[in-house]
Amino acid sequence: MFSSTSFADWTKIGKSVEGDTFYVDFERIRKHGGYVYYWDLGDYLTPKGNFKNLSVINYNQVDCVLMRRKNLTQTQYKGKMGTGQTQINNIPDEN
Repeated sequence: MFSSTSFADWTKIGKSVEGDTFYVDFERIRKHGGYVYYWDLGDYLTPKGNFKNLSVINYNQVDCVLMRRKNLTQTQYKGKMGTGQTQINNIPDEN
């Protein structure tokens, strides 16, 4: 589940009114055990949060039957497009 921008094929999917750009790696979407897993990247115009990150990569699990998404891991980056110093946030299982 390690996210590396060097292995990603990011496709732009949208832009916010604040100027932040969002991407998905369609090449790494996987189905397993009734779930869909995918990577997304947020590239920010200005630094966000306490870490002052300029980008974030998330690994997500989607339940298409119940129409819900769960963030499994999040890596914040000091640089644009998933570069620079990182801070990894593993999301605890709520079960």
